[in-house]
Amino acid sequence: MTQQRRKAYIVSDLHLGGAAPQAEGERGFQICTQTAALADFIDRLATQPAHSPVELVINGDFVDFLAEPAESSRSGELGWVPLREDEAVAQRLLETVVRRSPDVFAALRRLFAHGHSLTVLLGNHDIELAYPAVRKVLAQQLGVPDHMALRFLYDGEAYSIGNALIEHGNRYDGWNAIDYDALRRVCSLLSRGQPIPSDRRLTPPAGSQLVAQVMNPLKQRFPFVDLLKPESTAAVPLLLALDPSAKHLIVQLAKLALLAKEHKLTTPALPTRSGDISAGPGSRGGVGGELGFRSGTSDSDAALRAVLGEALGKEEASRFLQLLSAPEAGVLRSDGLRDGTRGDIAASPVVRGPQRESTWSGGMSWVKLLLASGSDTDARLPALRSALRAFCDPTLFHLDKESPDEPLYRAATELARLGRFQYVVMGHTHLARDLSIDGKGRYLNSGTWADLMCVPDEVFAEDPRAADEALRRLCSDIVDRRYDRLILQKPTYVRLELSDDKVCAASVETYRGGAAL
Repeated sequence: MTQQRRKAYIVSDLHLGGAAPQAEGERGFQICTQTAALADFIDRLATQPAHSPVELVINGDFVDFLAEPAESSRSGELGWVPLREDEAVAQRLLETVVRRSPDVFAALRRLFAHGHSLTVLLGNHDIELAYPAVRKVLAQQLGVPDHMALRFLYDGEAYSIGNALIEHGNRYDGWNAIDYDALRRVCSLLSRGQPIPSDRRLTPPAGSQLVAQVMNPLKQRFPFVDLLKPESTAAVPLLLALDPSAKHLIVQLAKLALLAKEHKLTTPALPTRSGDISAGPGSRGGVGGELGFRSGTSDSDAALRAVLGEALGKEEASRFLQLLSAPEAGVLRSDGLRDGTRGDIAASPVVRGPQRESTWSGGMSWVKLLLASGSDTDARLPALRSALRAFCDPTLFHLDKESPDEPLYRAATELARLGRFQYVVMGHTHLARDLSIDGKGRYLNSGTWADLMCVPDEVFAEDPRAADEALRRLCSDIVDRRYDRLILQKPTYVRLELSDDKVCAASVETYRGGAAL
């Protein structure tokens, strides 16, 4: 019997949308600036021979509604909202996104025209795609023939190809868990043209509220805030060093983190809240150990509480410390990582030169940044250097970076051990991964086509003067909006080869134009 062979290509976190820069040196609100390369990638899939069928899977965060501003009905000014509840507004925004990236949608239409297939999964930045009328517009823009249906999973289901399981991954991130029961209620009402009562509304994830309330307003001045990884342990202290008035960010983070903390897991891959069908991080250790804060009543903790109380106010400091010391509180990290690191996808691990700063020293550096004031950035560099050296690591983007406590990896491990799936493919973190599970299964993360930033390796130099000079140059580049040397572009995808509906080869690849697919 002839074996039936086919290929599937999985991409995620395309984040199409957001205004392009209006002037030289600006970033705008687009975080995906590789649309031409993406369209070329899709076209190369579309032109594969018809006898060798190809399936493209867009595994969440296809478009980015959070990057599109909303107009206030009262003032007419543009602002930011975490979720569009008006179906007609969401339709118009999708059409705006299509106009911003016409080459990508044209390539997707050619994929259909050549007889290949497309599957789309919902992410946490494109929740509005689930609305009935918006799904119809999406199918039209993709050129799906009337006699065909767009395969679109938007209600929390995962997707399987042979013995590979595919899902976005926000299910395991308390910041971005979606209440799918509420989403289904909303879609049910919208499909009938009924208004949505206040007690039937969908509350947007805490992460969406963070983007709308904190990150987008900051991004107008500091475009790096949603590009620099890891967000909380690199972007936040850098922001505090550049602009001490941004300390209100910590208060807002703490409040939203309490919402994120409501989403828990009974096991790494099983929600605690039955209504969620998705739930939070379930990470051991959590932020408390990461940032050097501890629970208890030691003298050092009391001193830290007093200092934080001065910076944030007594009530907010108490809430913040309670959050940080909770054993399950791995929720301040919107990238879902407990051990954030950086490096090159294809490179071997980079060895850090100096000894790593202690987490307590790094935590106290956070406090110094919180208490800082004035315009002298140089005076804050020692605290910033200490915080970065304590909580950042130069291997964040290594393909084989093992983080056993990372929630998505833990969930993939549990799912693979059930025996039905040998391969578990996710996205969401923007960090491509290819890791073994117990020597039998594989966890693959498709990474992102969005731009990324990281702390330059020179900041971790053994010579403090060289490290401070590198840090000073980093701050200067950010203030002057010179991002060319800081931006990383790692357009990655997962490639599956199947024989008789069983995966016979799987890999995480970086798209390099003319290279073979």
